[in-house]
Amino acid sequence: MKIDVIRKENVAVSRWSGGETREYAIYPPGAVYADRAFDFRISSATIEAIPSVFTQFKGYRRYLAMLDGNLQLTQEGKDQTYTKHQLFTFPSTASITSFTQGTDFNLMLNERIVDEVVEVRYQPFQTEQPFVFLFALQEAEVVVNSQSFQLHPWDCLLLNNPNKKTIDIEFHQQLIVGYWSMEERKKEKQ
Repeated sequence: MKIDVIRKENVAVSRWSGGETREYAIYPPGAVYADRAFDFRISSATIEAIPSVFTQFKGYRRYLAMLDGNLQLTQEGKDQTYTKHQLFTFPSTASITSFTQGTDFNLMLNERIVDEVVEVRYQPFQTEQPFVFLFALQEAEVVVNSQSFQLHPWDCLLLNNPNKKTIDIEFHQQLIVGYWSMEERKKEKQ
């Protein structure tokens, strides 16, 4: 198993139409966000422009949470409000306009990814999934199979578990957690 601690201060900053973005991880390695040929992408972005229109493209599910305040937006013309750290999910084709400035957490998953769990949690768990991330919302100690990691706010711990061995993950602070499989979805019989 490969474990990467990705520190916020070490993540390169780039511009997007509504502010700045930090790309913590993109898979497979070497994939380019603009090509839209990646399996997953973990990032954080500032939303500086009001209103700010989210980029639309096909083939992905997105998970977003504000890191420093509430989020007010319209999704497909309907007003919605999300509190700080509250996750919401939407298809990458959705028409979304934000009316909030701040910093967000953003996960994009290719539609072929299966069995994903993405949630804000503060309790230990166990998984055998090949991809796992933990995004710190505050100072946090995370123990992975008895190995301890100290995360600062907005650091990310990324686990690559290709052999699908059991991983015990312990922590007692609030984190955004996600894990999933890369297996193809089975086509339903018609």
